[in-house]
Amino acid sequence: MNDKDAELVPTTPIEWEESLVSSSKQSLQQCRQLSEVPHLKPLLRILPARSSLLEAGCGLGQYAYAFASIGHRCMGLDFSYKVLVQARKRGVDLPDLQAQIKWVQGNILNLPIDSETLDCHSSFGVLEHFTRPQQKAILSEAYRSLKPGGILYLFVPNFWSPWTVRRQIRYWYRKMMPPHLVWQKNISRSALHKMCSETGFSTELIQSFYASDALETLSLPSLLSRVVPAPIRAISAKAKADLGQWCDAQDILGYGLVYVGTKRN
Repeated sequence: MNDKDAELVPTTPIEWEESLVSSSKQSLQQCRQLSEVPHLKPLLRILPARSSLLEAGCGLGQYAYAFASIGHRCMGLDFSYKVLVQARKRGVDLPDLQAQIKWVQGNILNLPIDSETLDCHSSFGVLEHFTRPQQKAILSEAYRSLKPGGILYLFVPNFWSPWTVRRQIRYWYRKMMPPHLVWQKNISRSALHKMCSETGFSTELIQSFYASDALETLSLPSLLSRVVPAPIRAISAKAKADLGQWCDAQDILGYGLVYVGTKRN
């Protein structure tokens, strides 16, 4: 990615590298466990076997490995060469999976991919790092790269979540007290549907996940929680877990928002 491209991205490569770089390795079991997480089930129900799949903004490529572990042909794309080096290292003990993954340095605003070649364009916690005009450009590139009937999968932070409150407070605090947080903005269900629909996608599903985790962000700081009697903490934890399960069943307040759409023929 050249300097001109980098100026288009609110989050710089250096910030992203500092947040993500790790030399941890993956095991085949870990890859397959990741492929079974709840938020992937809506995608895997409709994703054909041995699909060609892009993880756009892949970071350390954990989902590229996960999809490869269940037989898909994957491409992991990121604008940071340093992060991609670490992504390759994670699979050093998984040569069979490495053979099914192509790692590419590039910009998701201008994908180095031919038109109508992908079965699935996926991203996990990526779209929120861009401004609204850039988000539309990303979706347009996804549409261009997908085959007719191809699948768009997005996982973004849900605006209508307790997590949003915590994030906004952290941003306000970090403006005065470094270190700087990676730029991102939570996305509402209506905004996500509108952007994808205007690009040309037919919406198959929009669903929130992990309300329990979102509610955890409202917990008392550890220092204050120590003064609360243990029985009350136990009752509170159970009530929060029950509320989280109910919210997930009602599709409200989850910290993650999943979008699954298909490219209109």
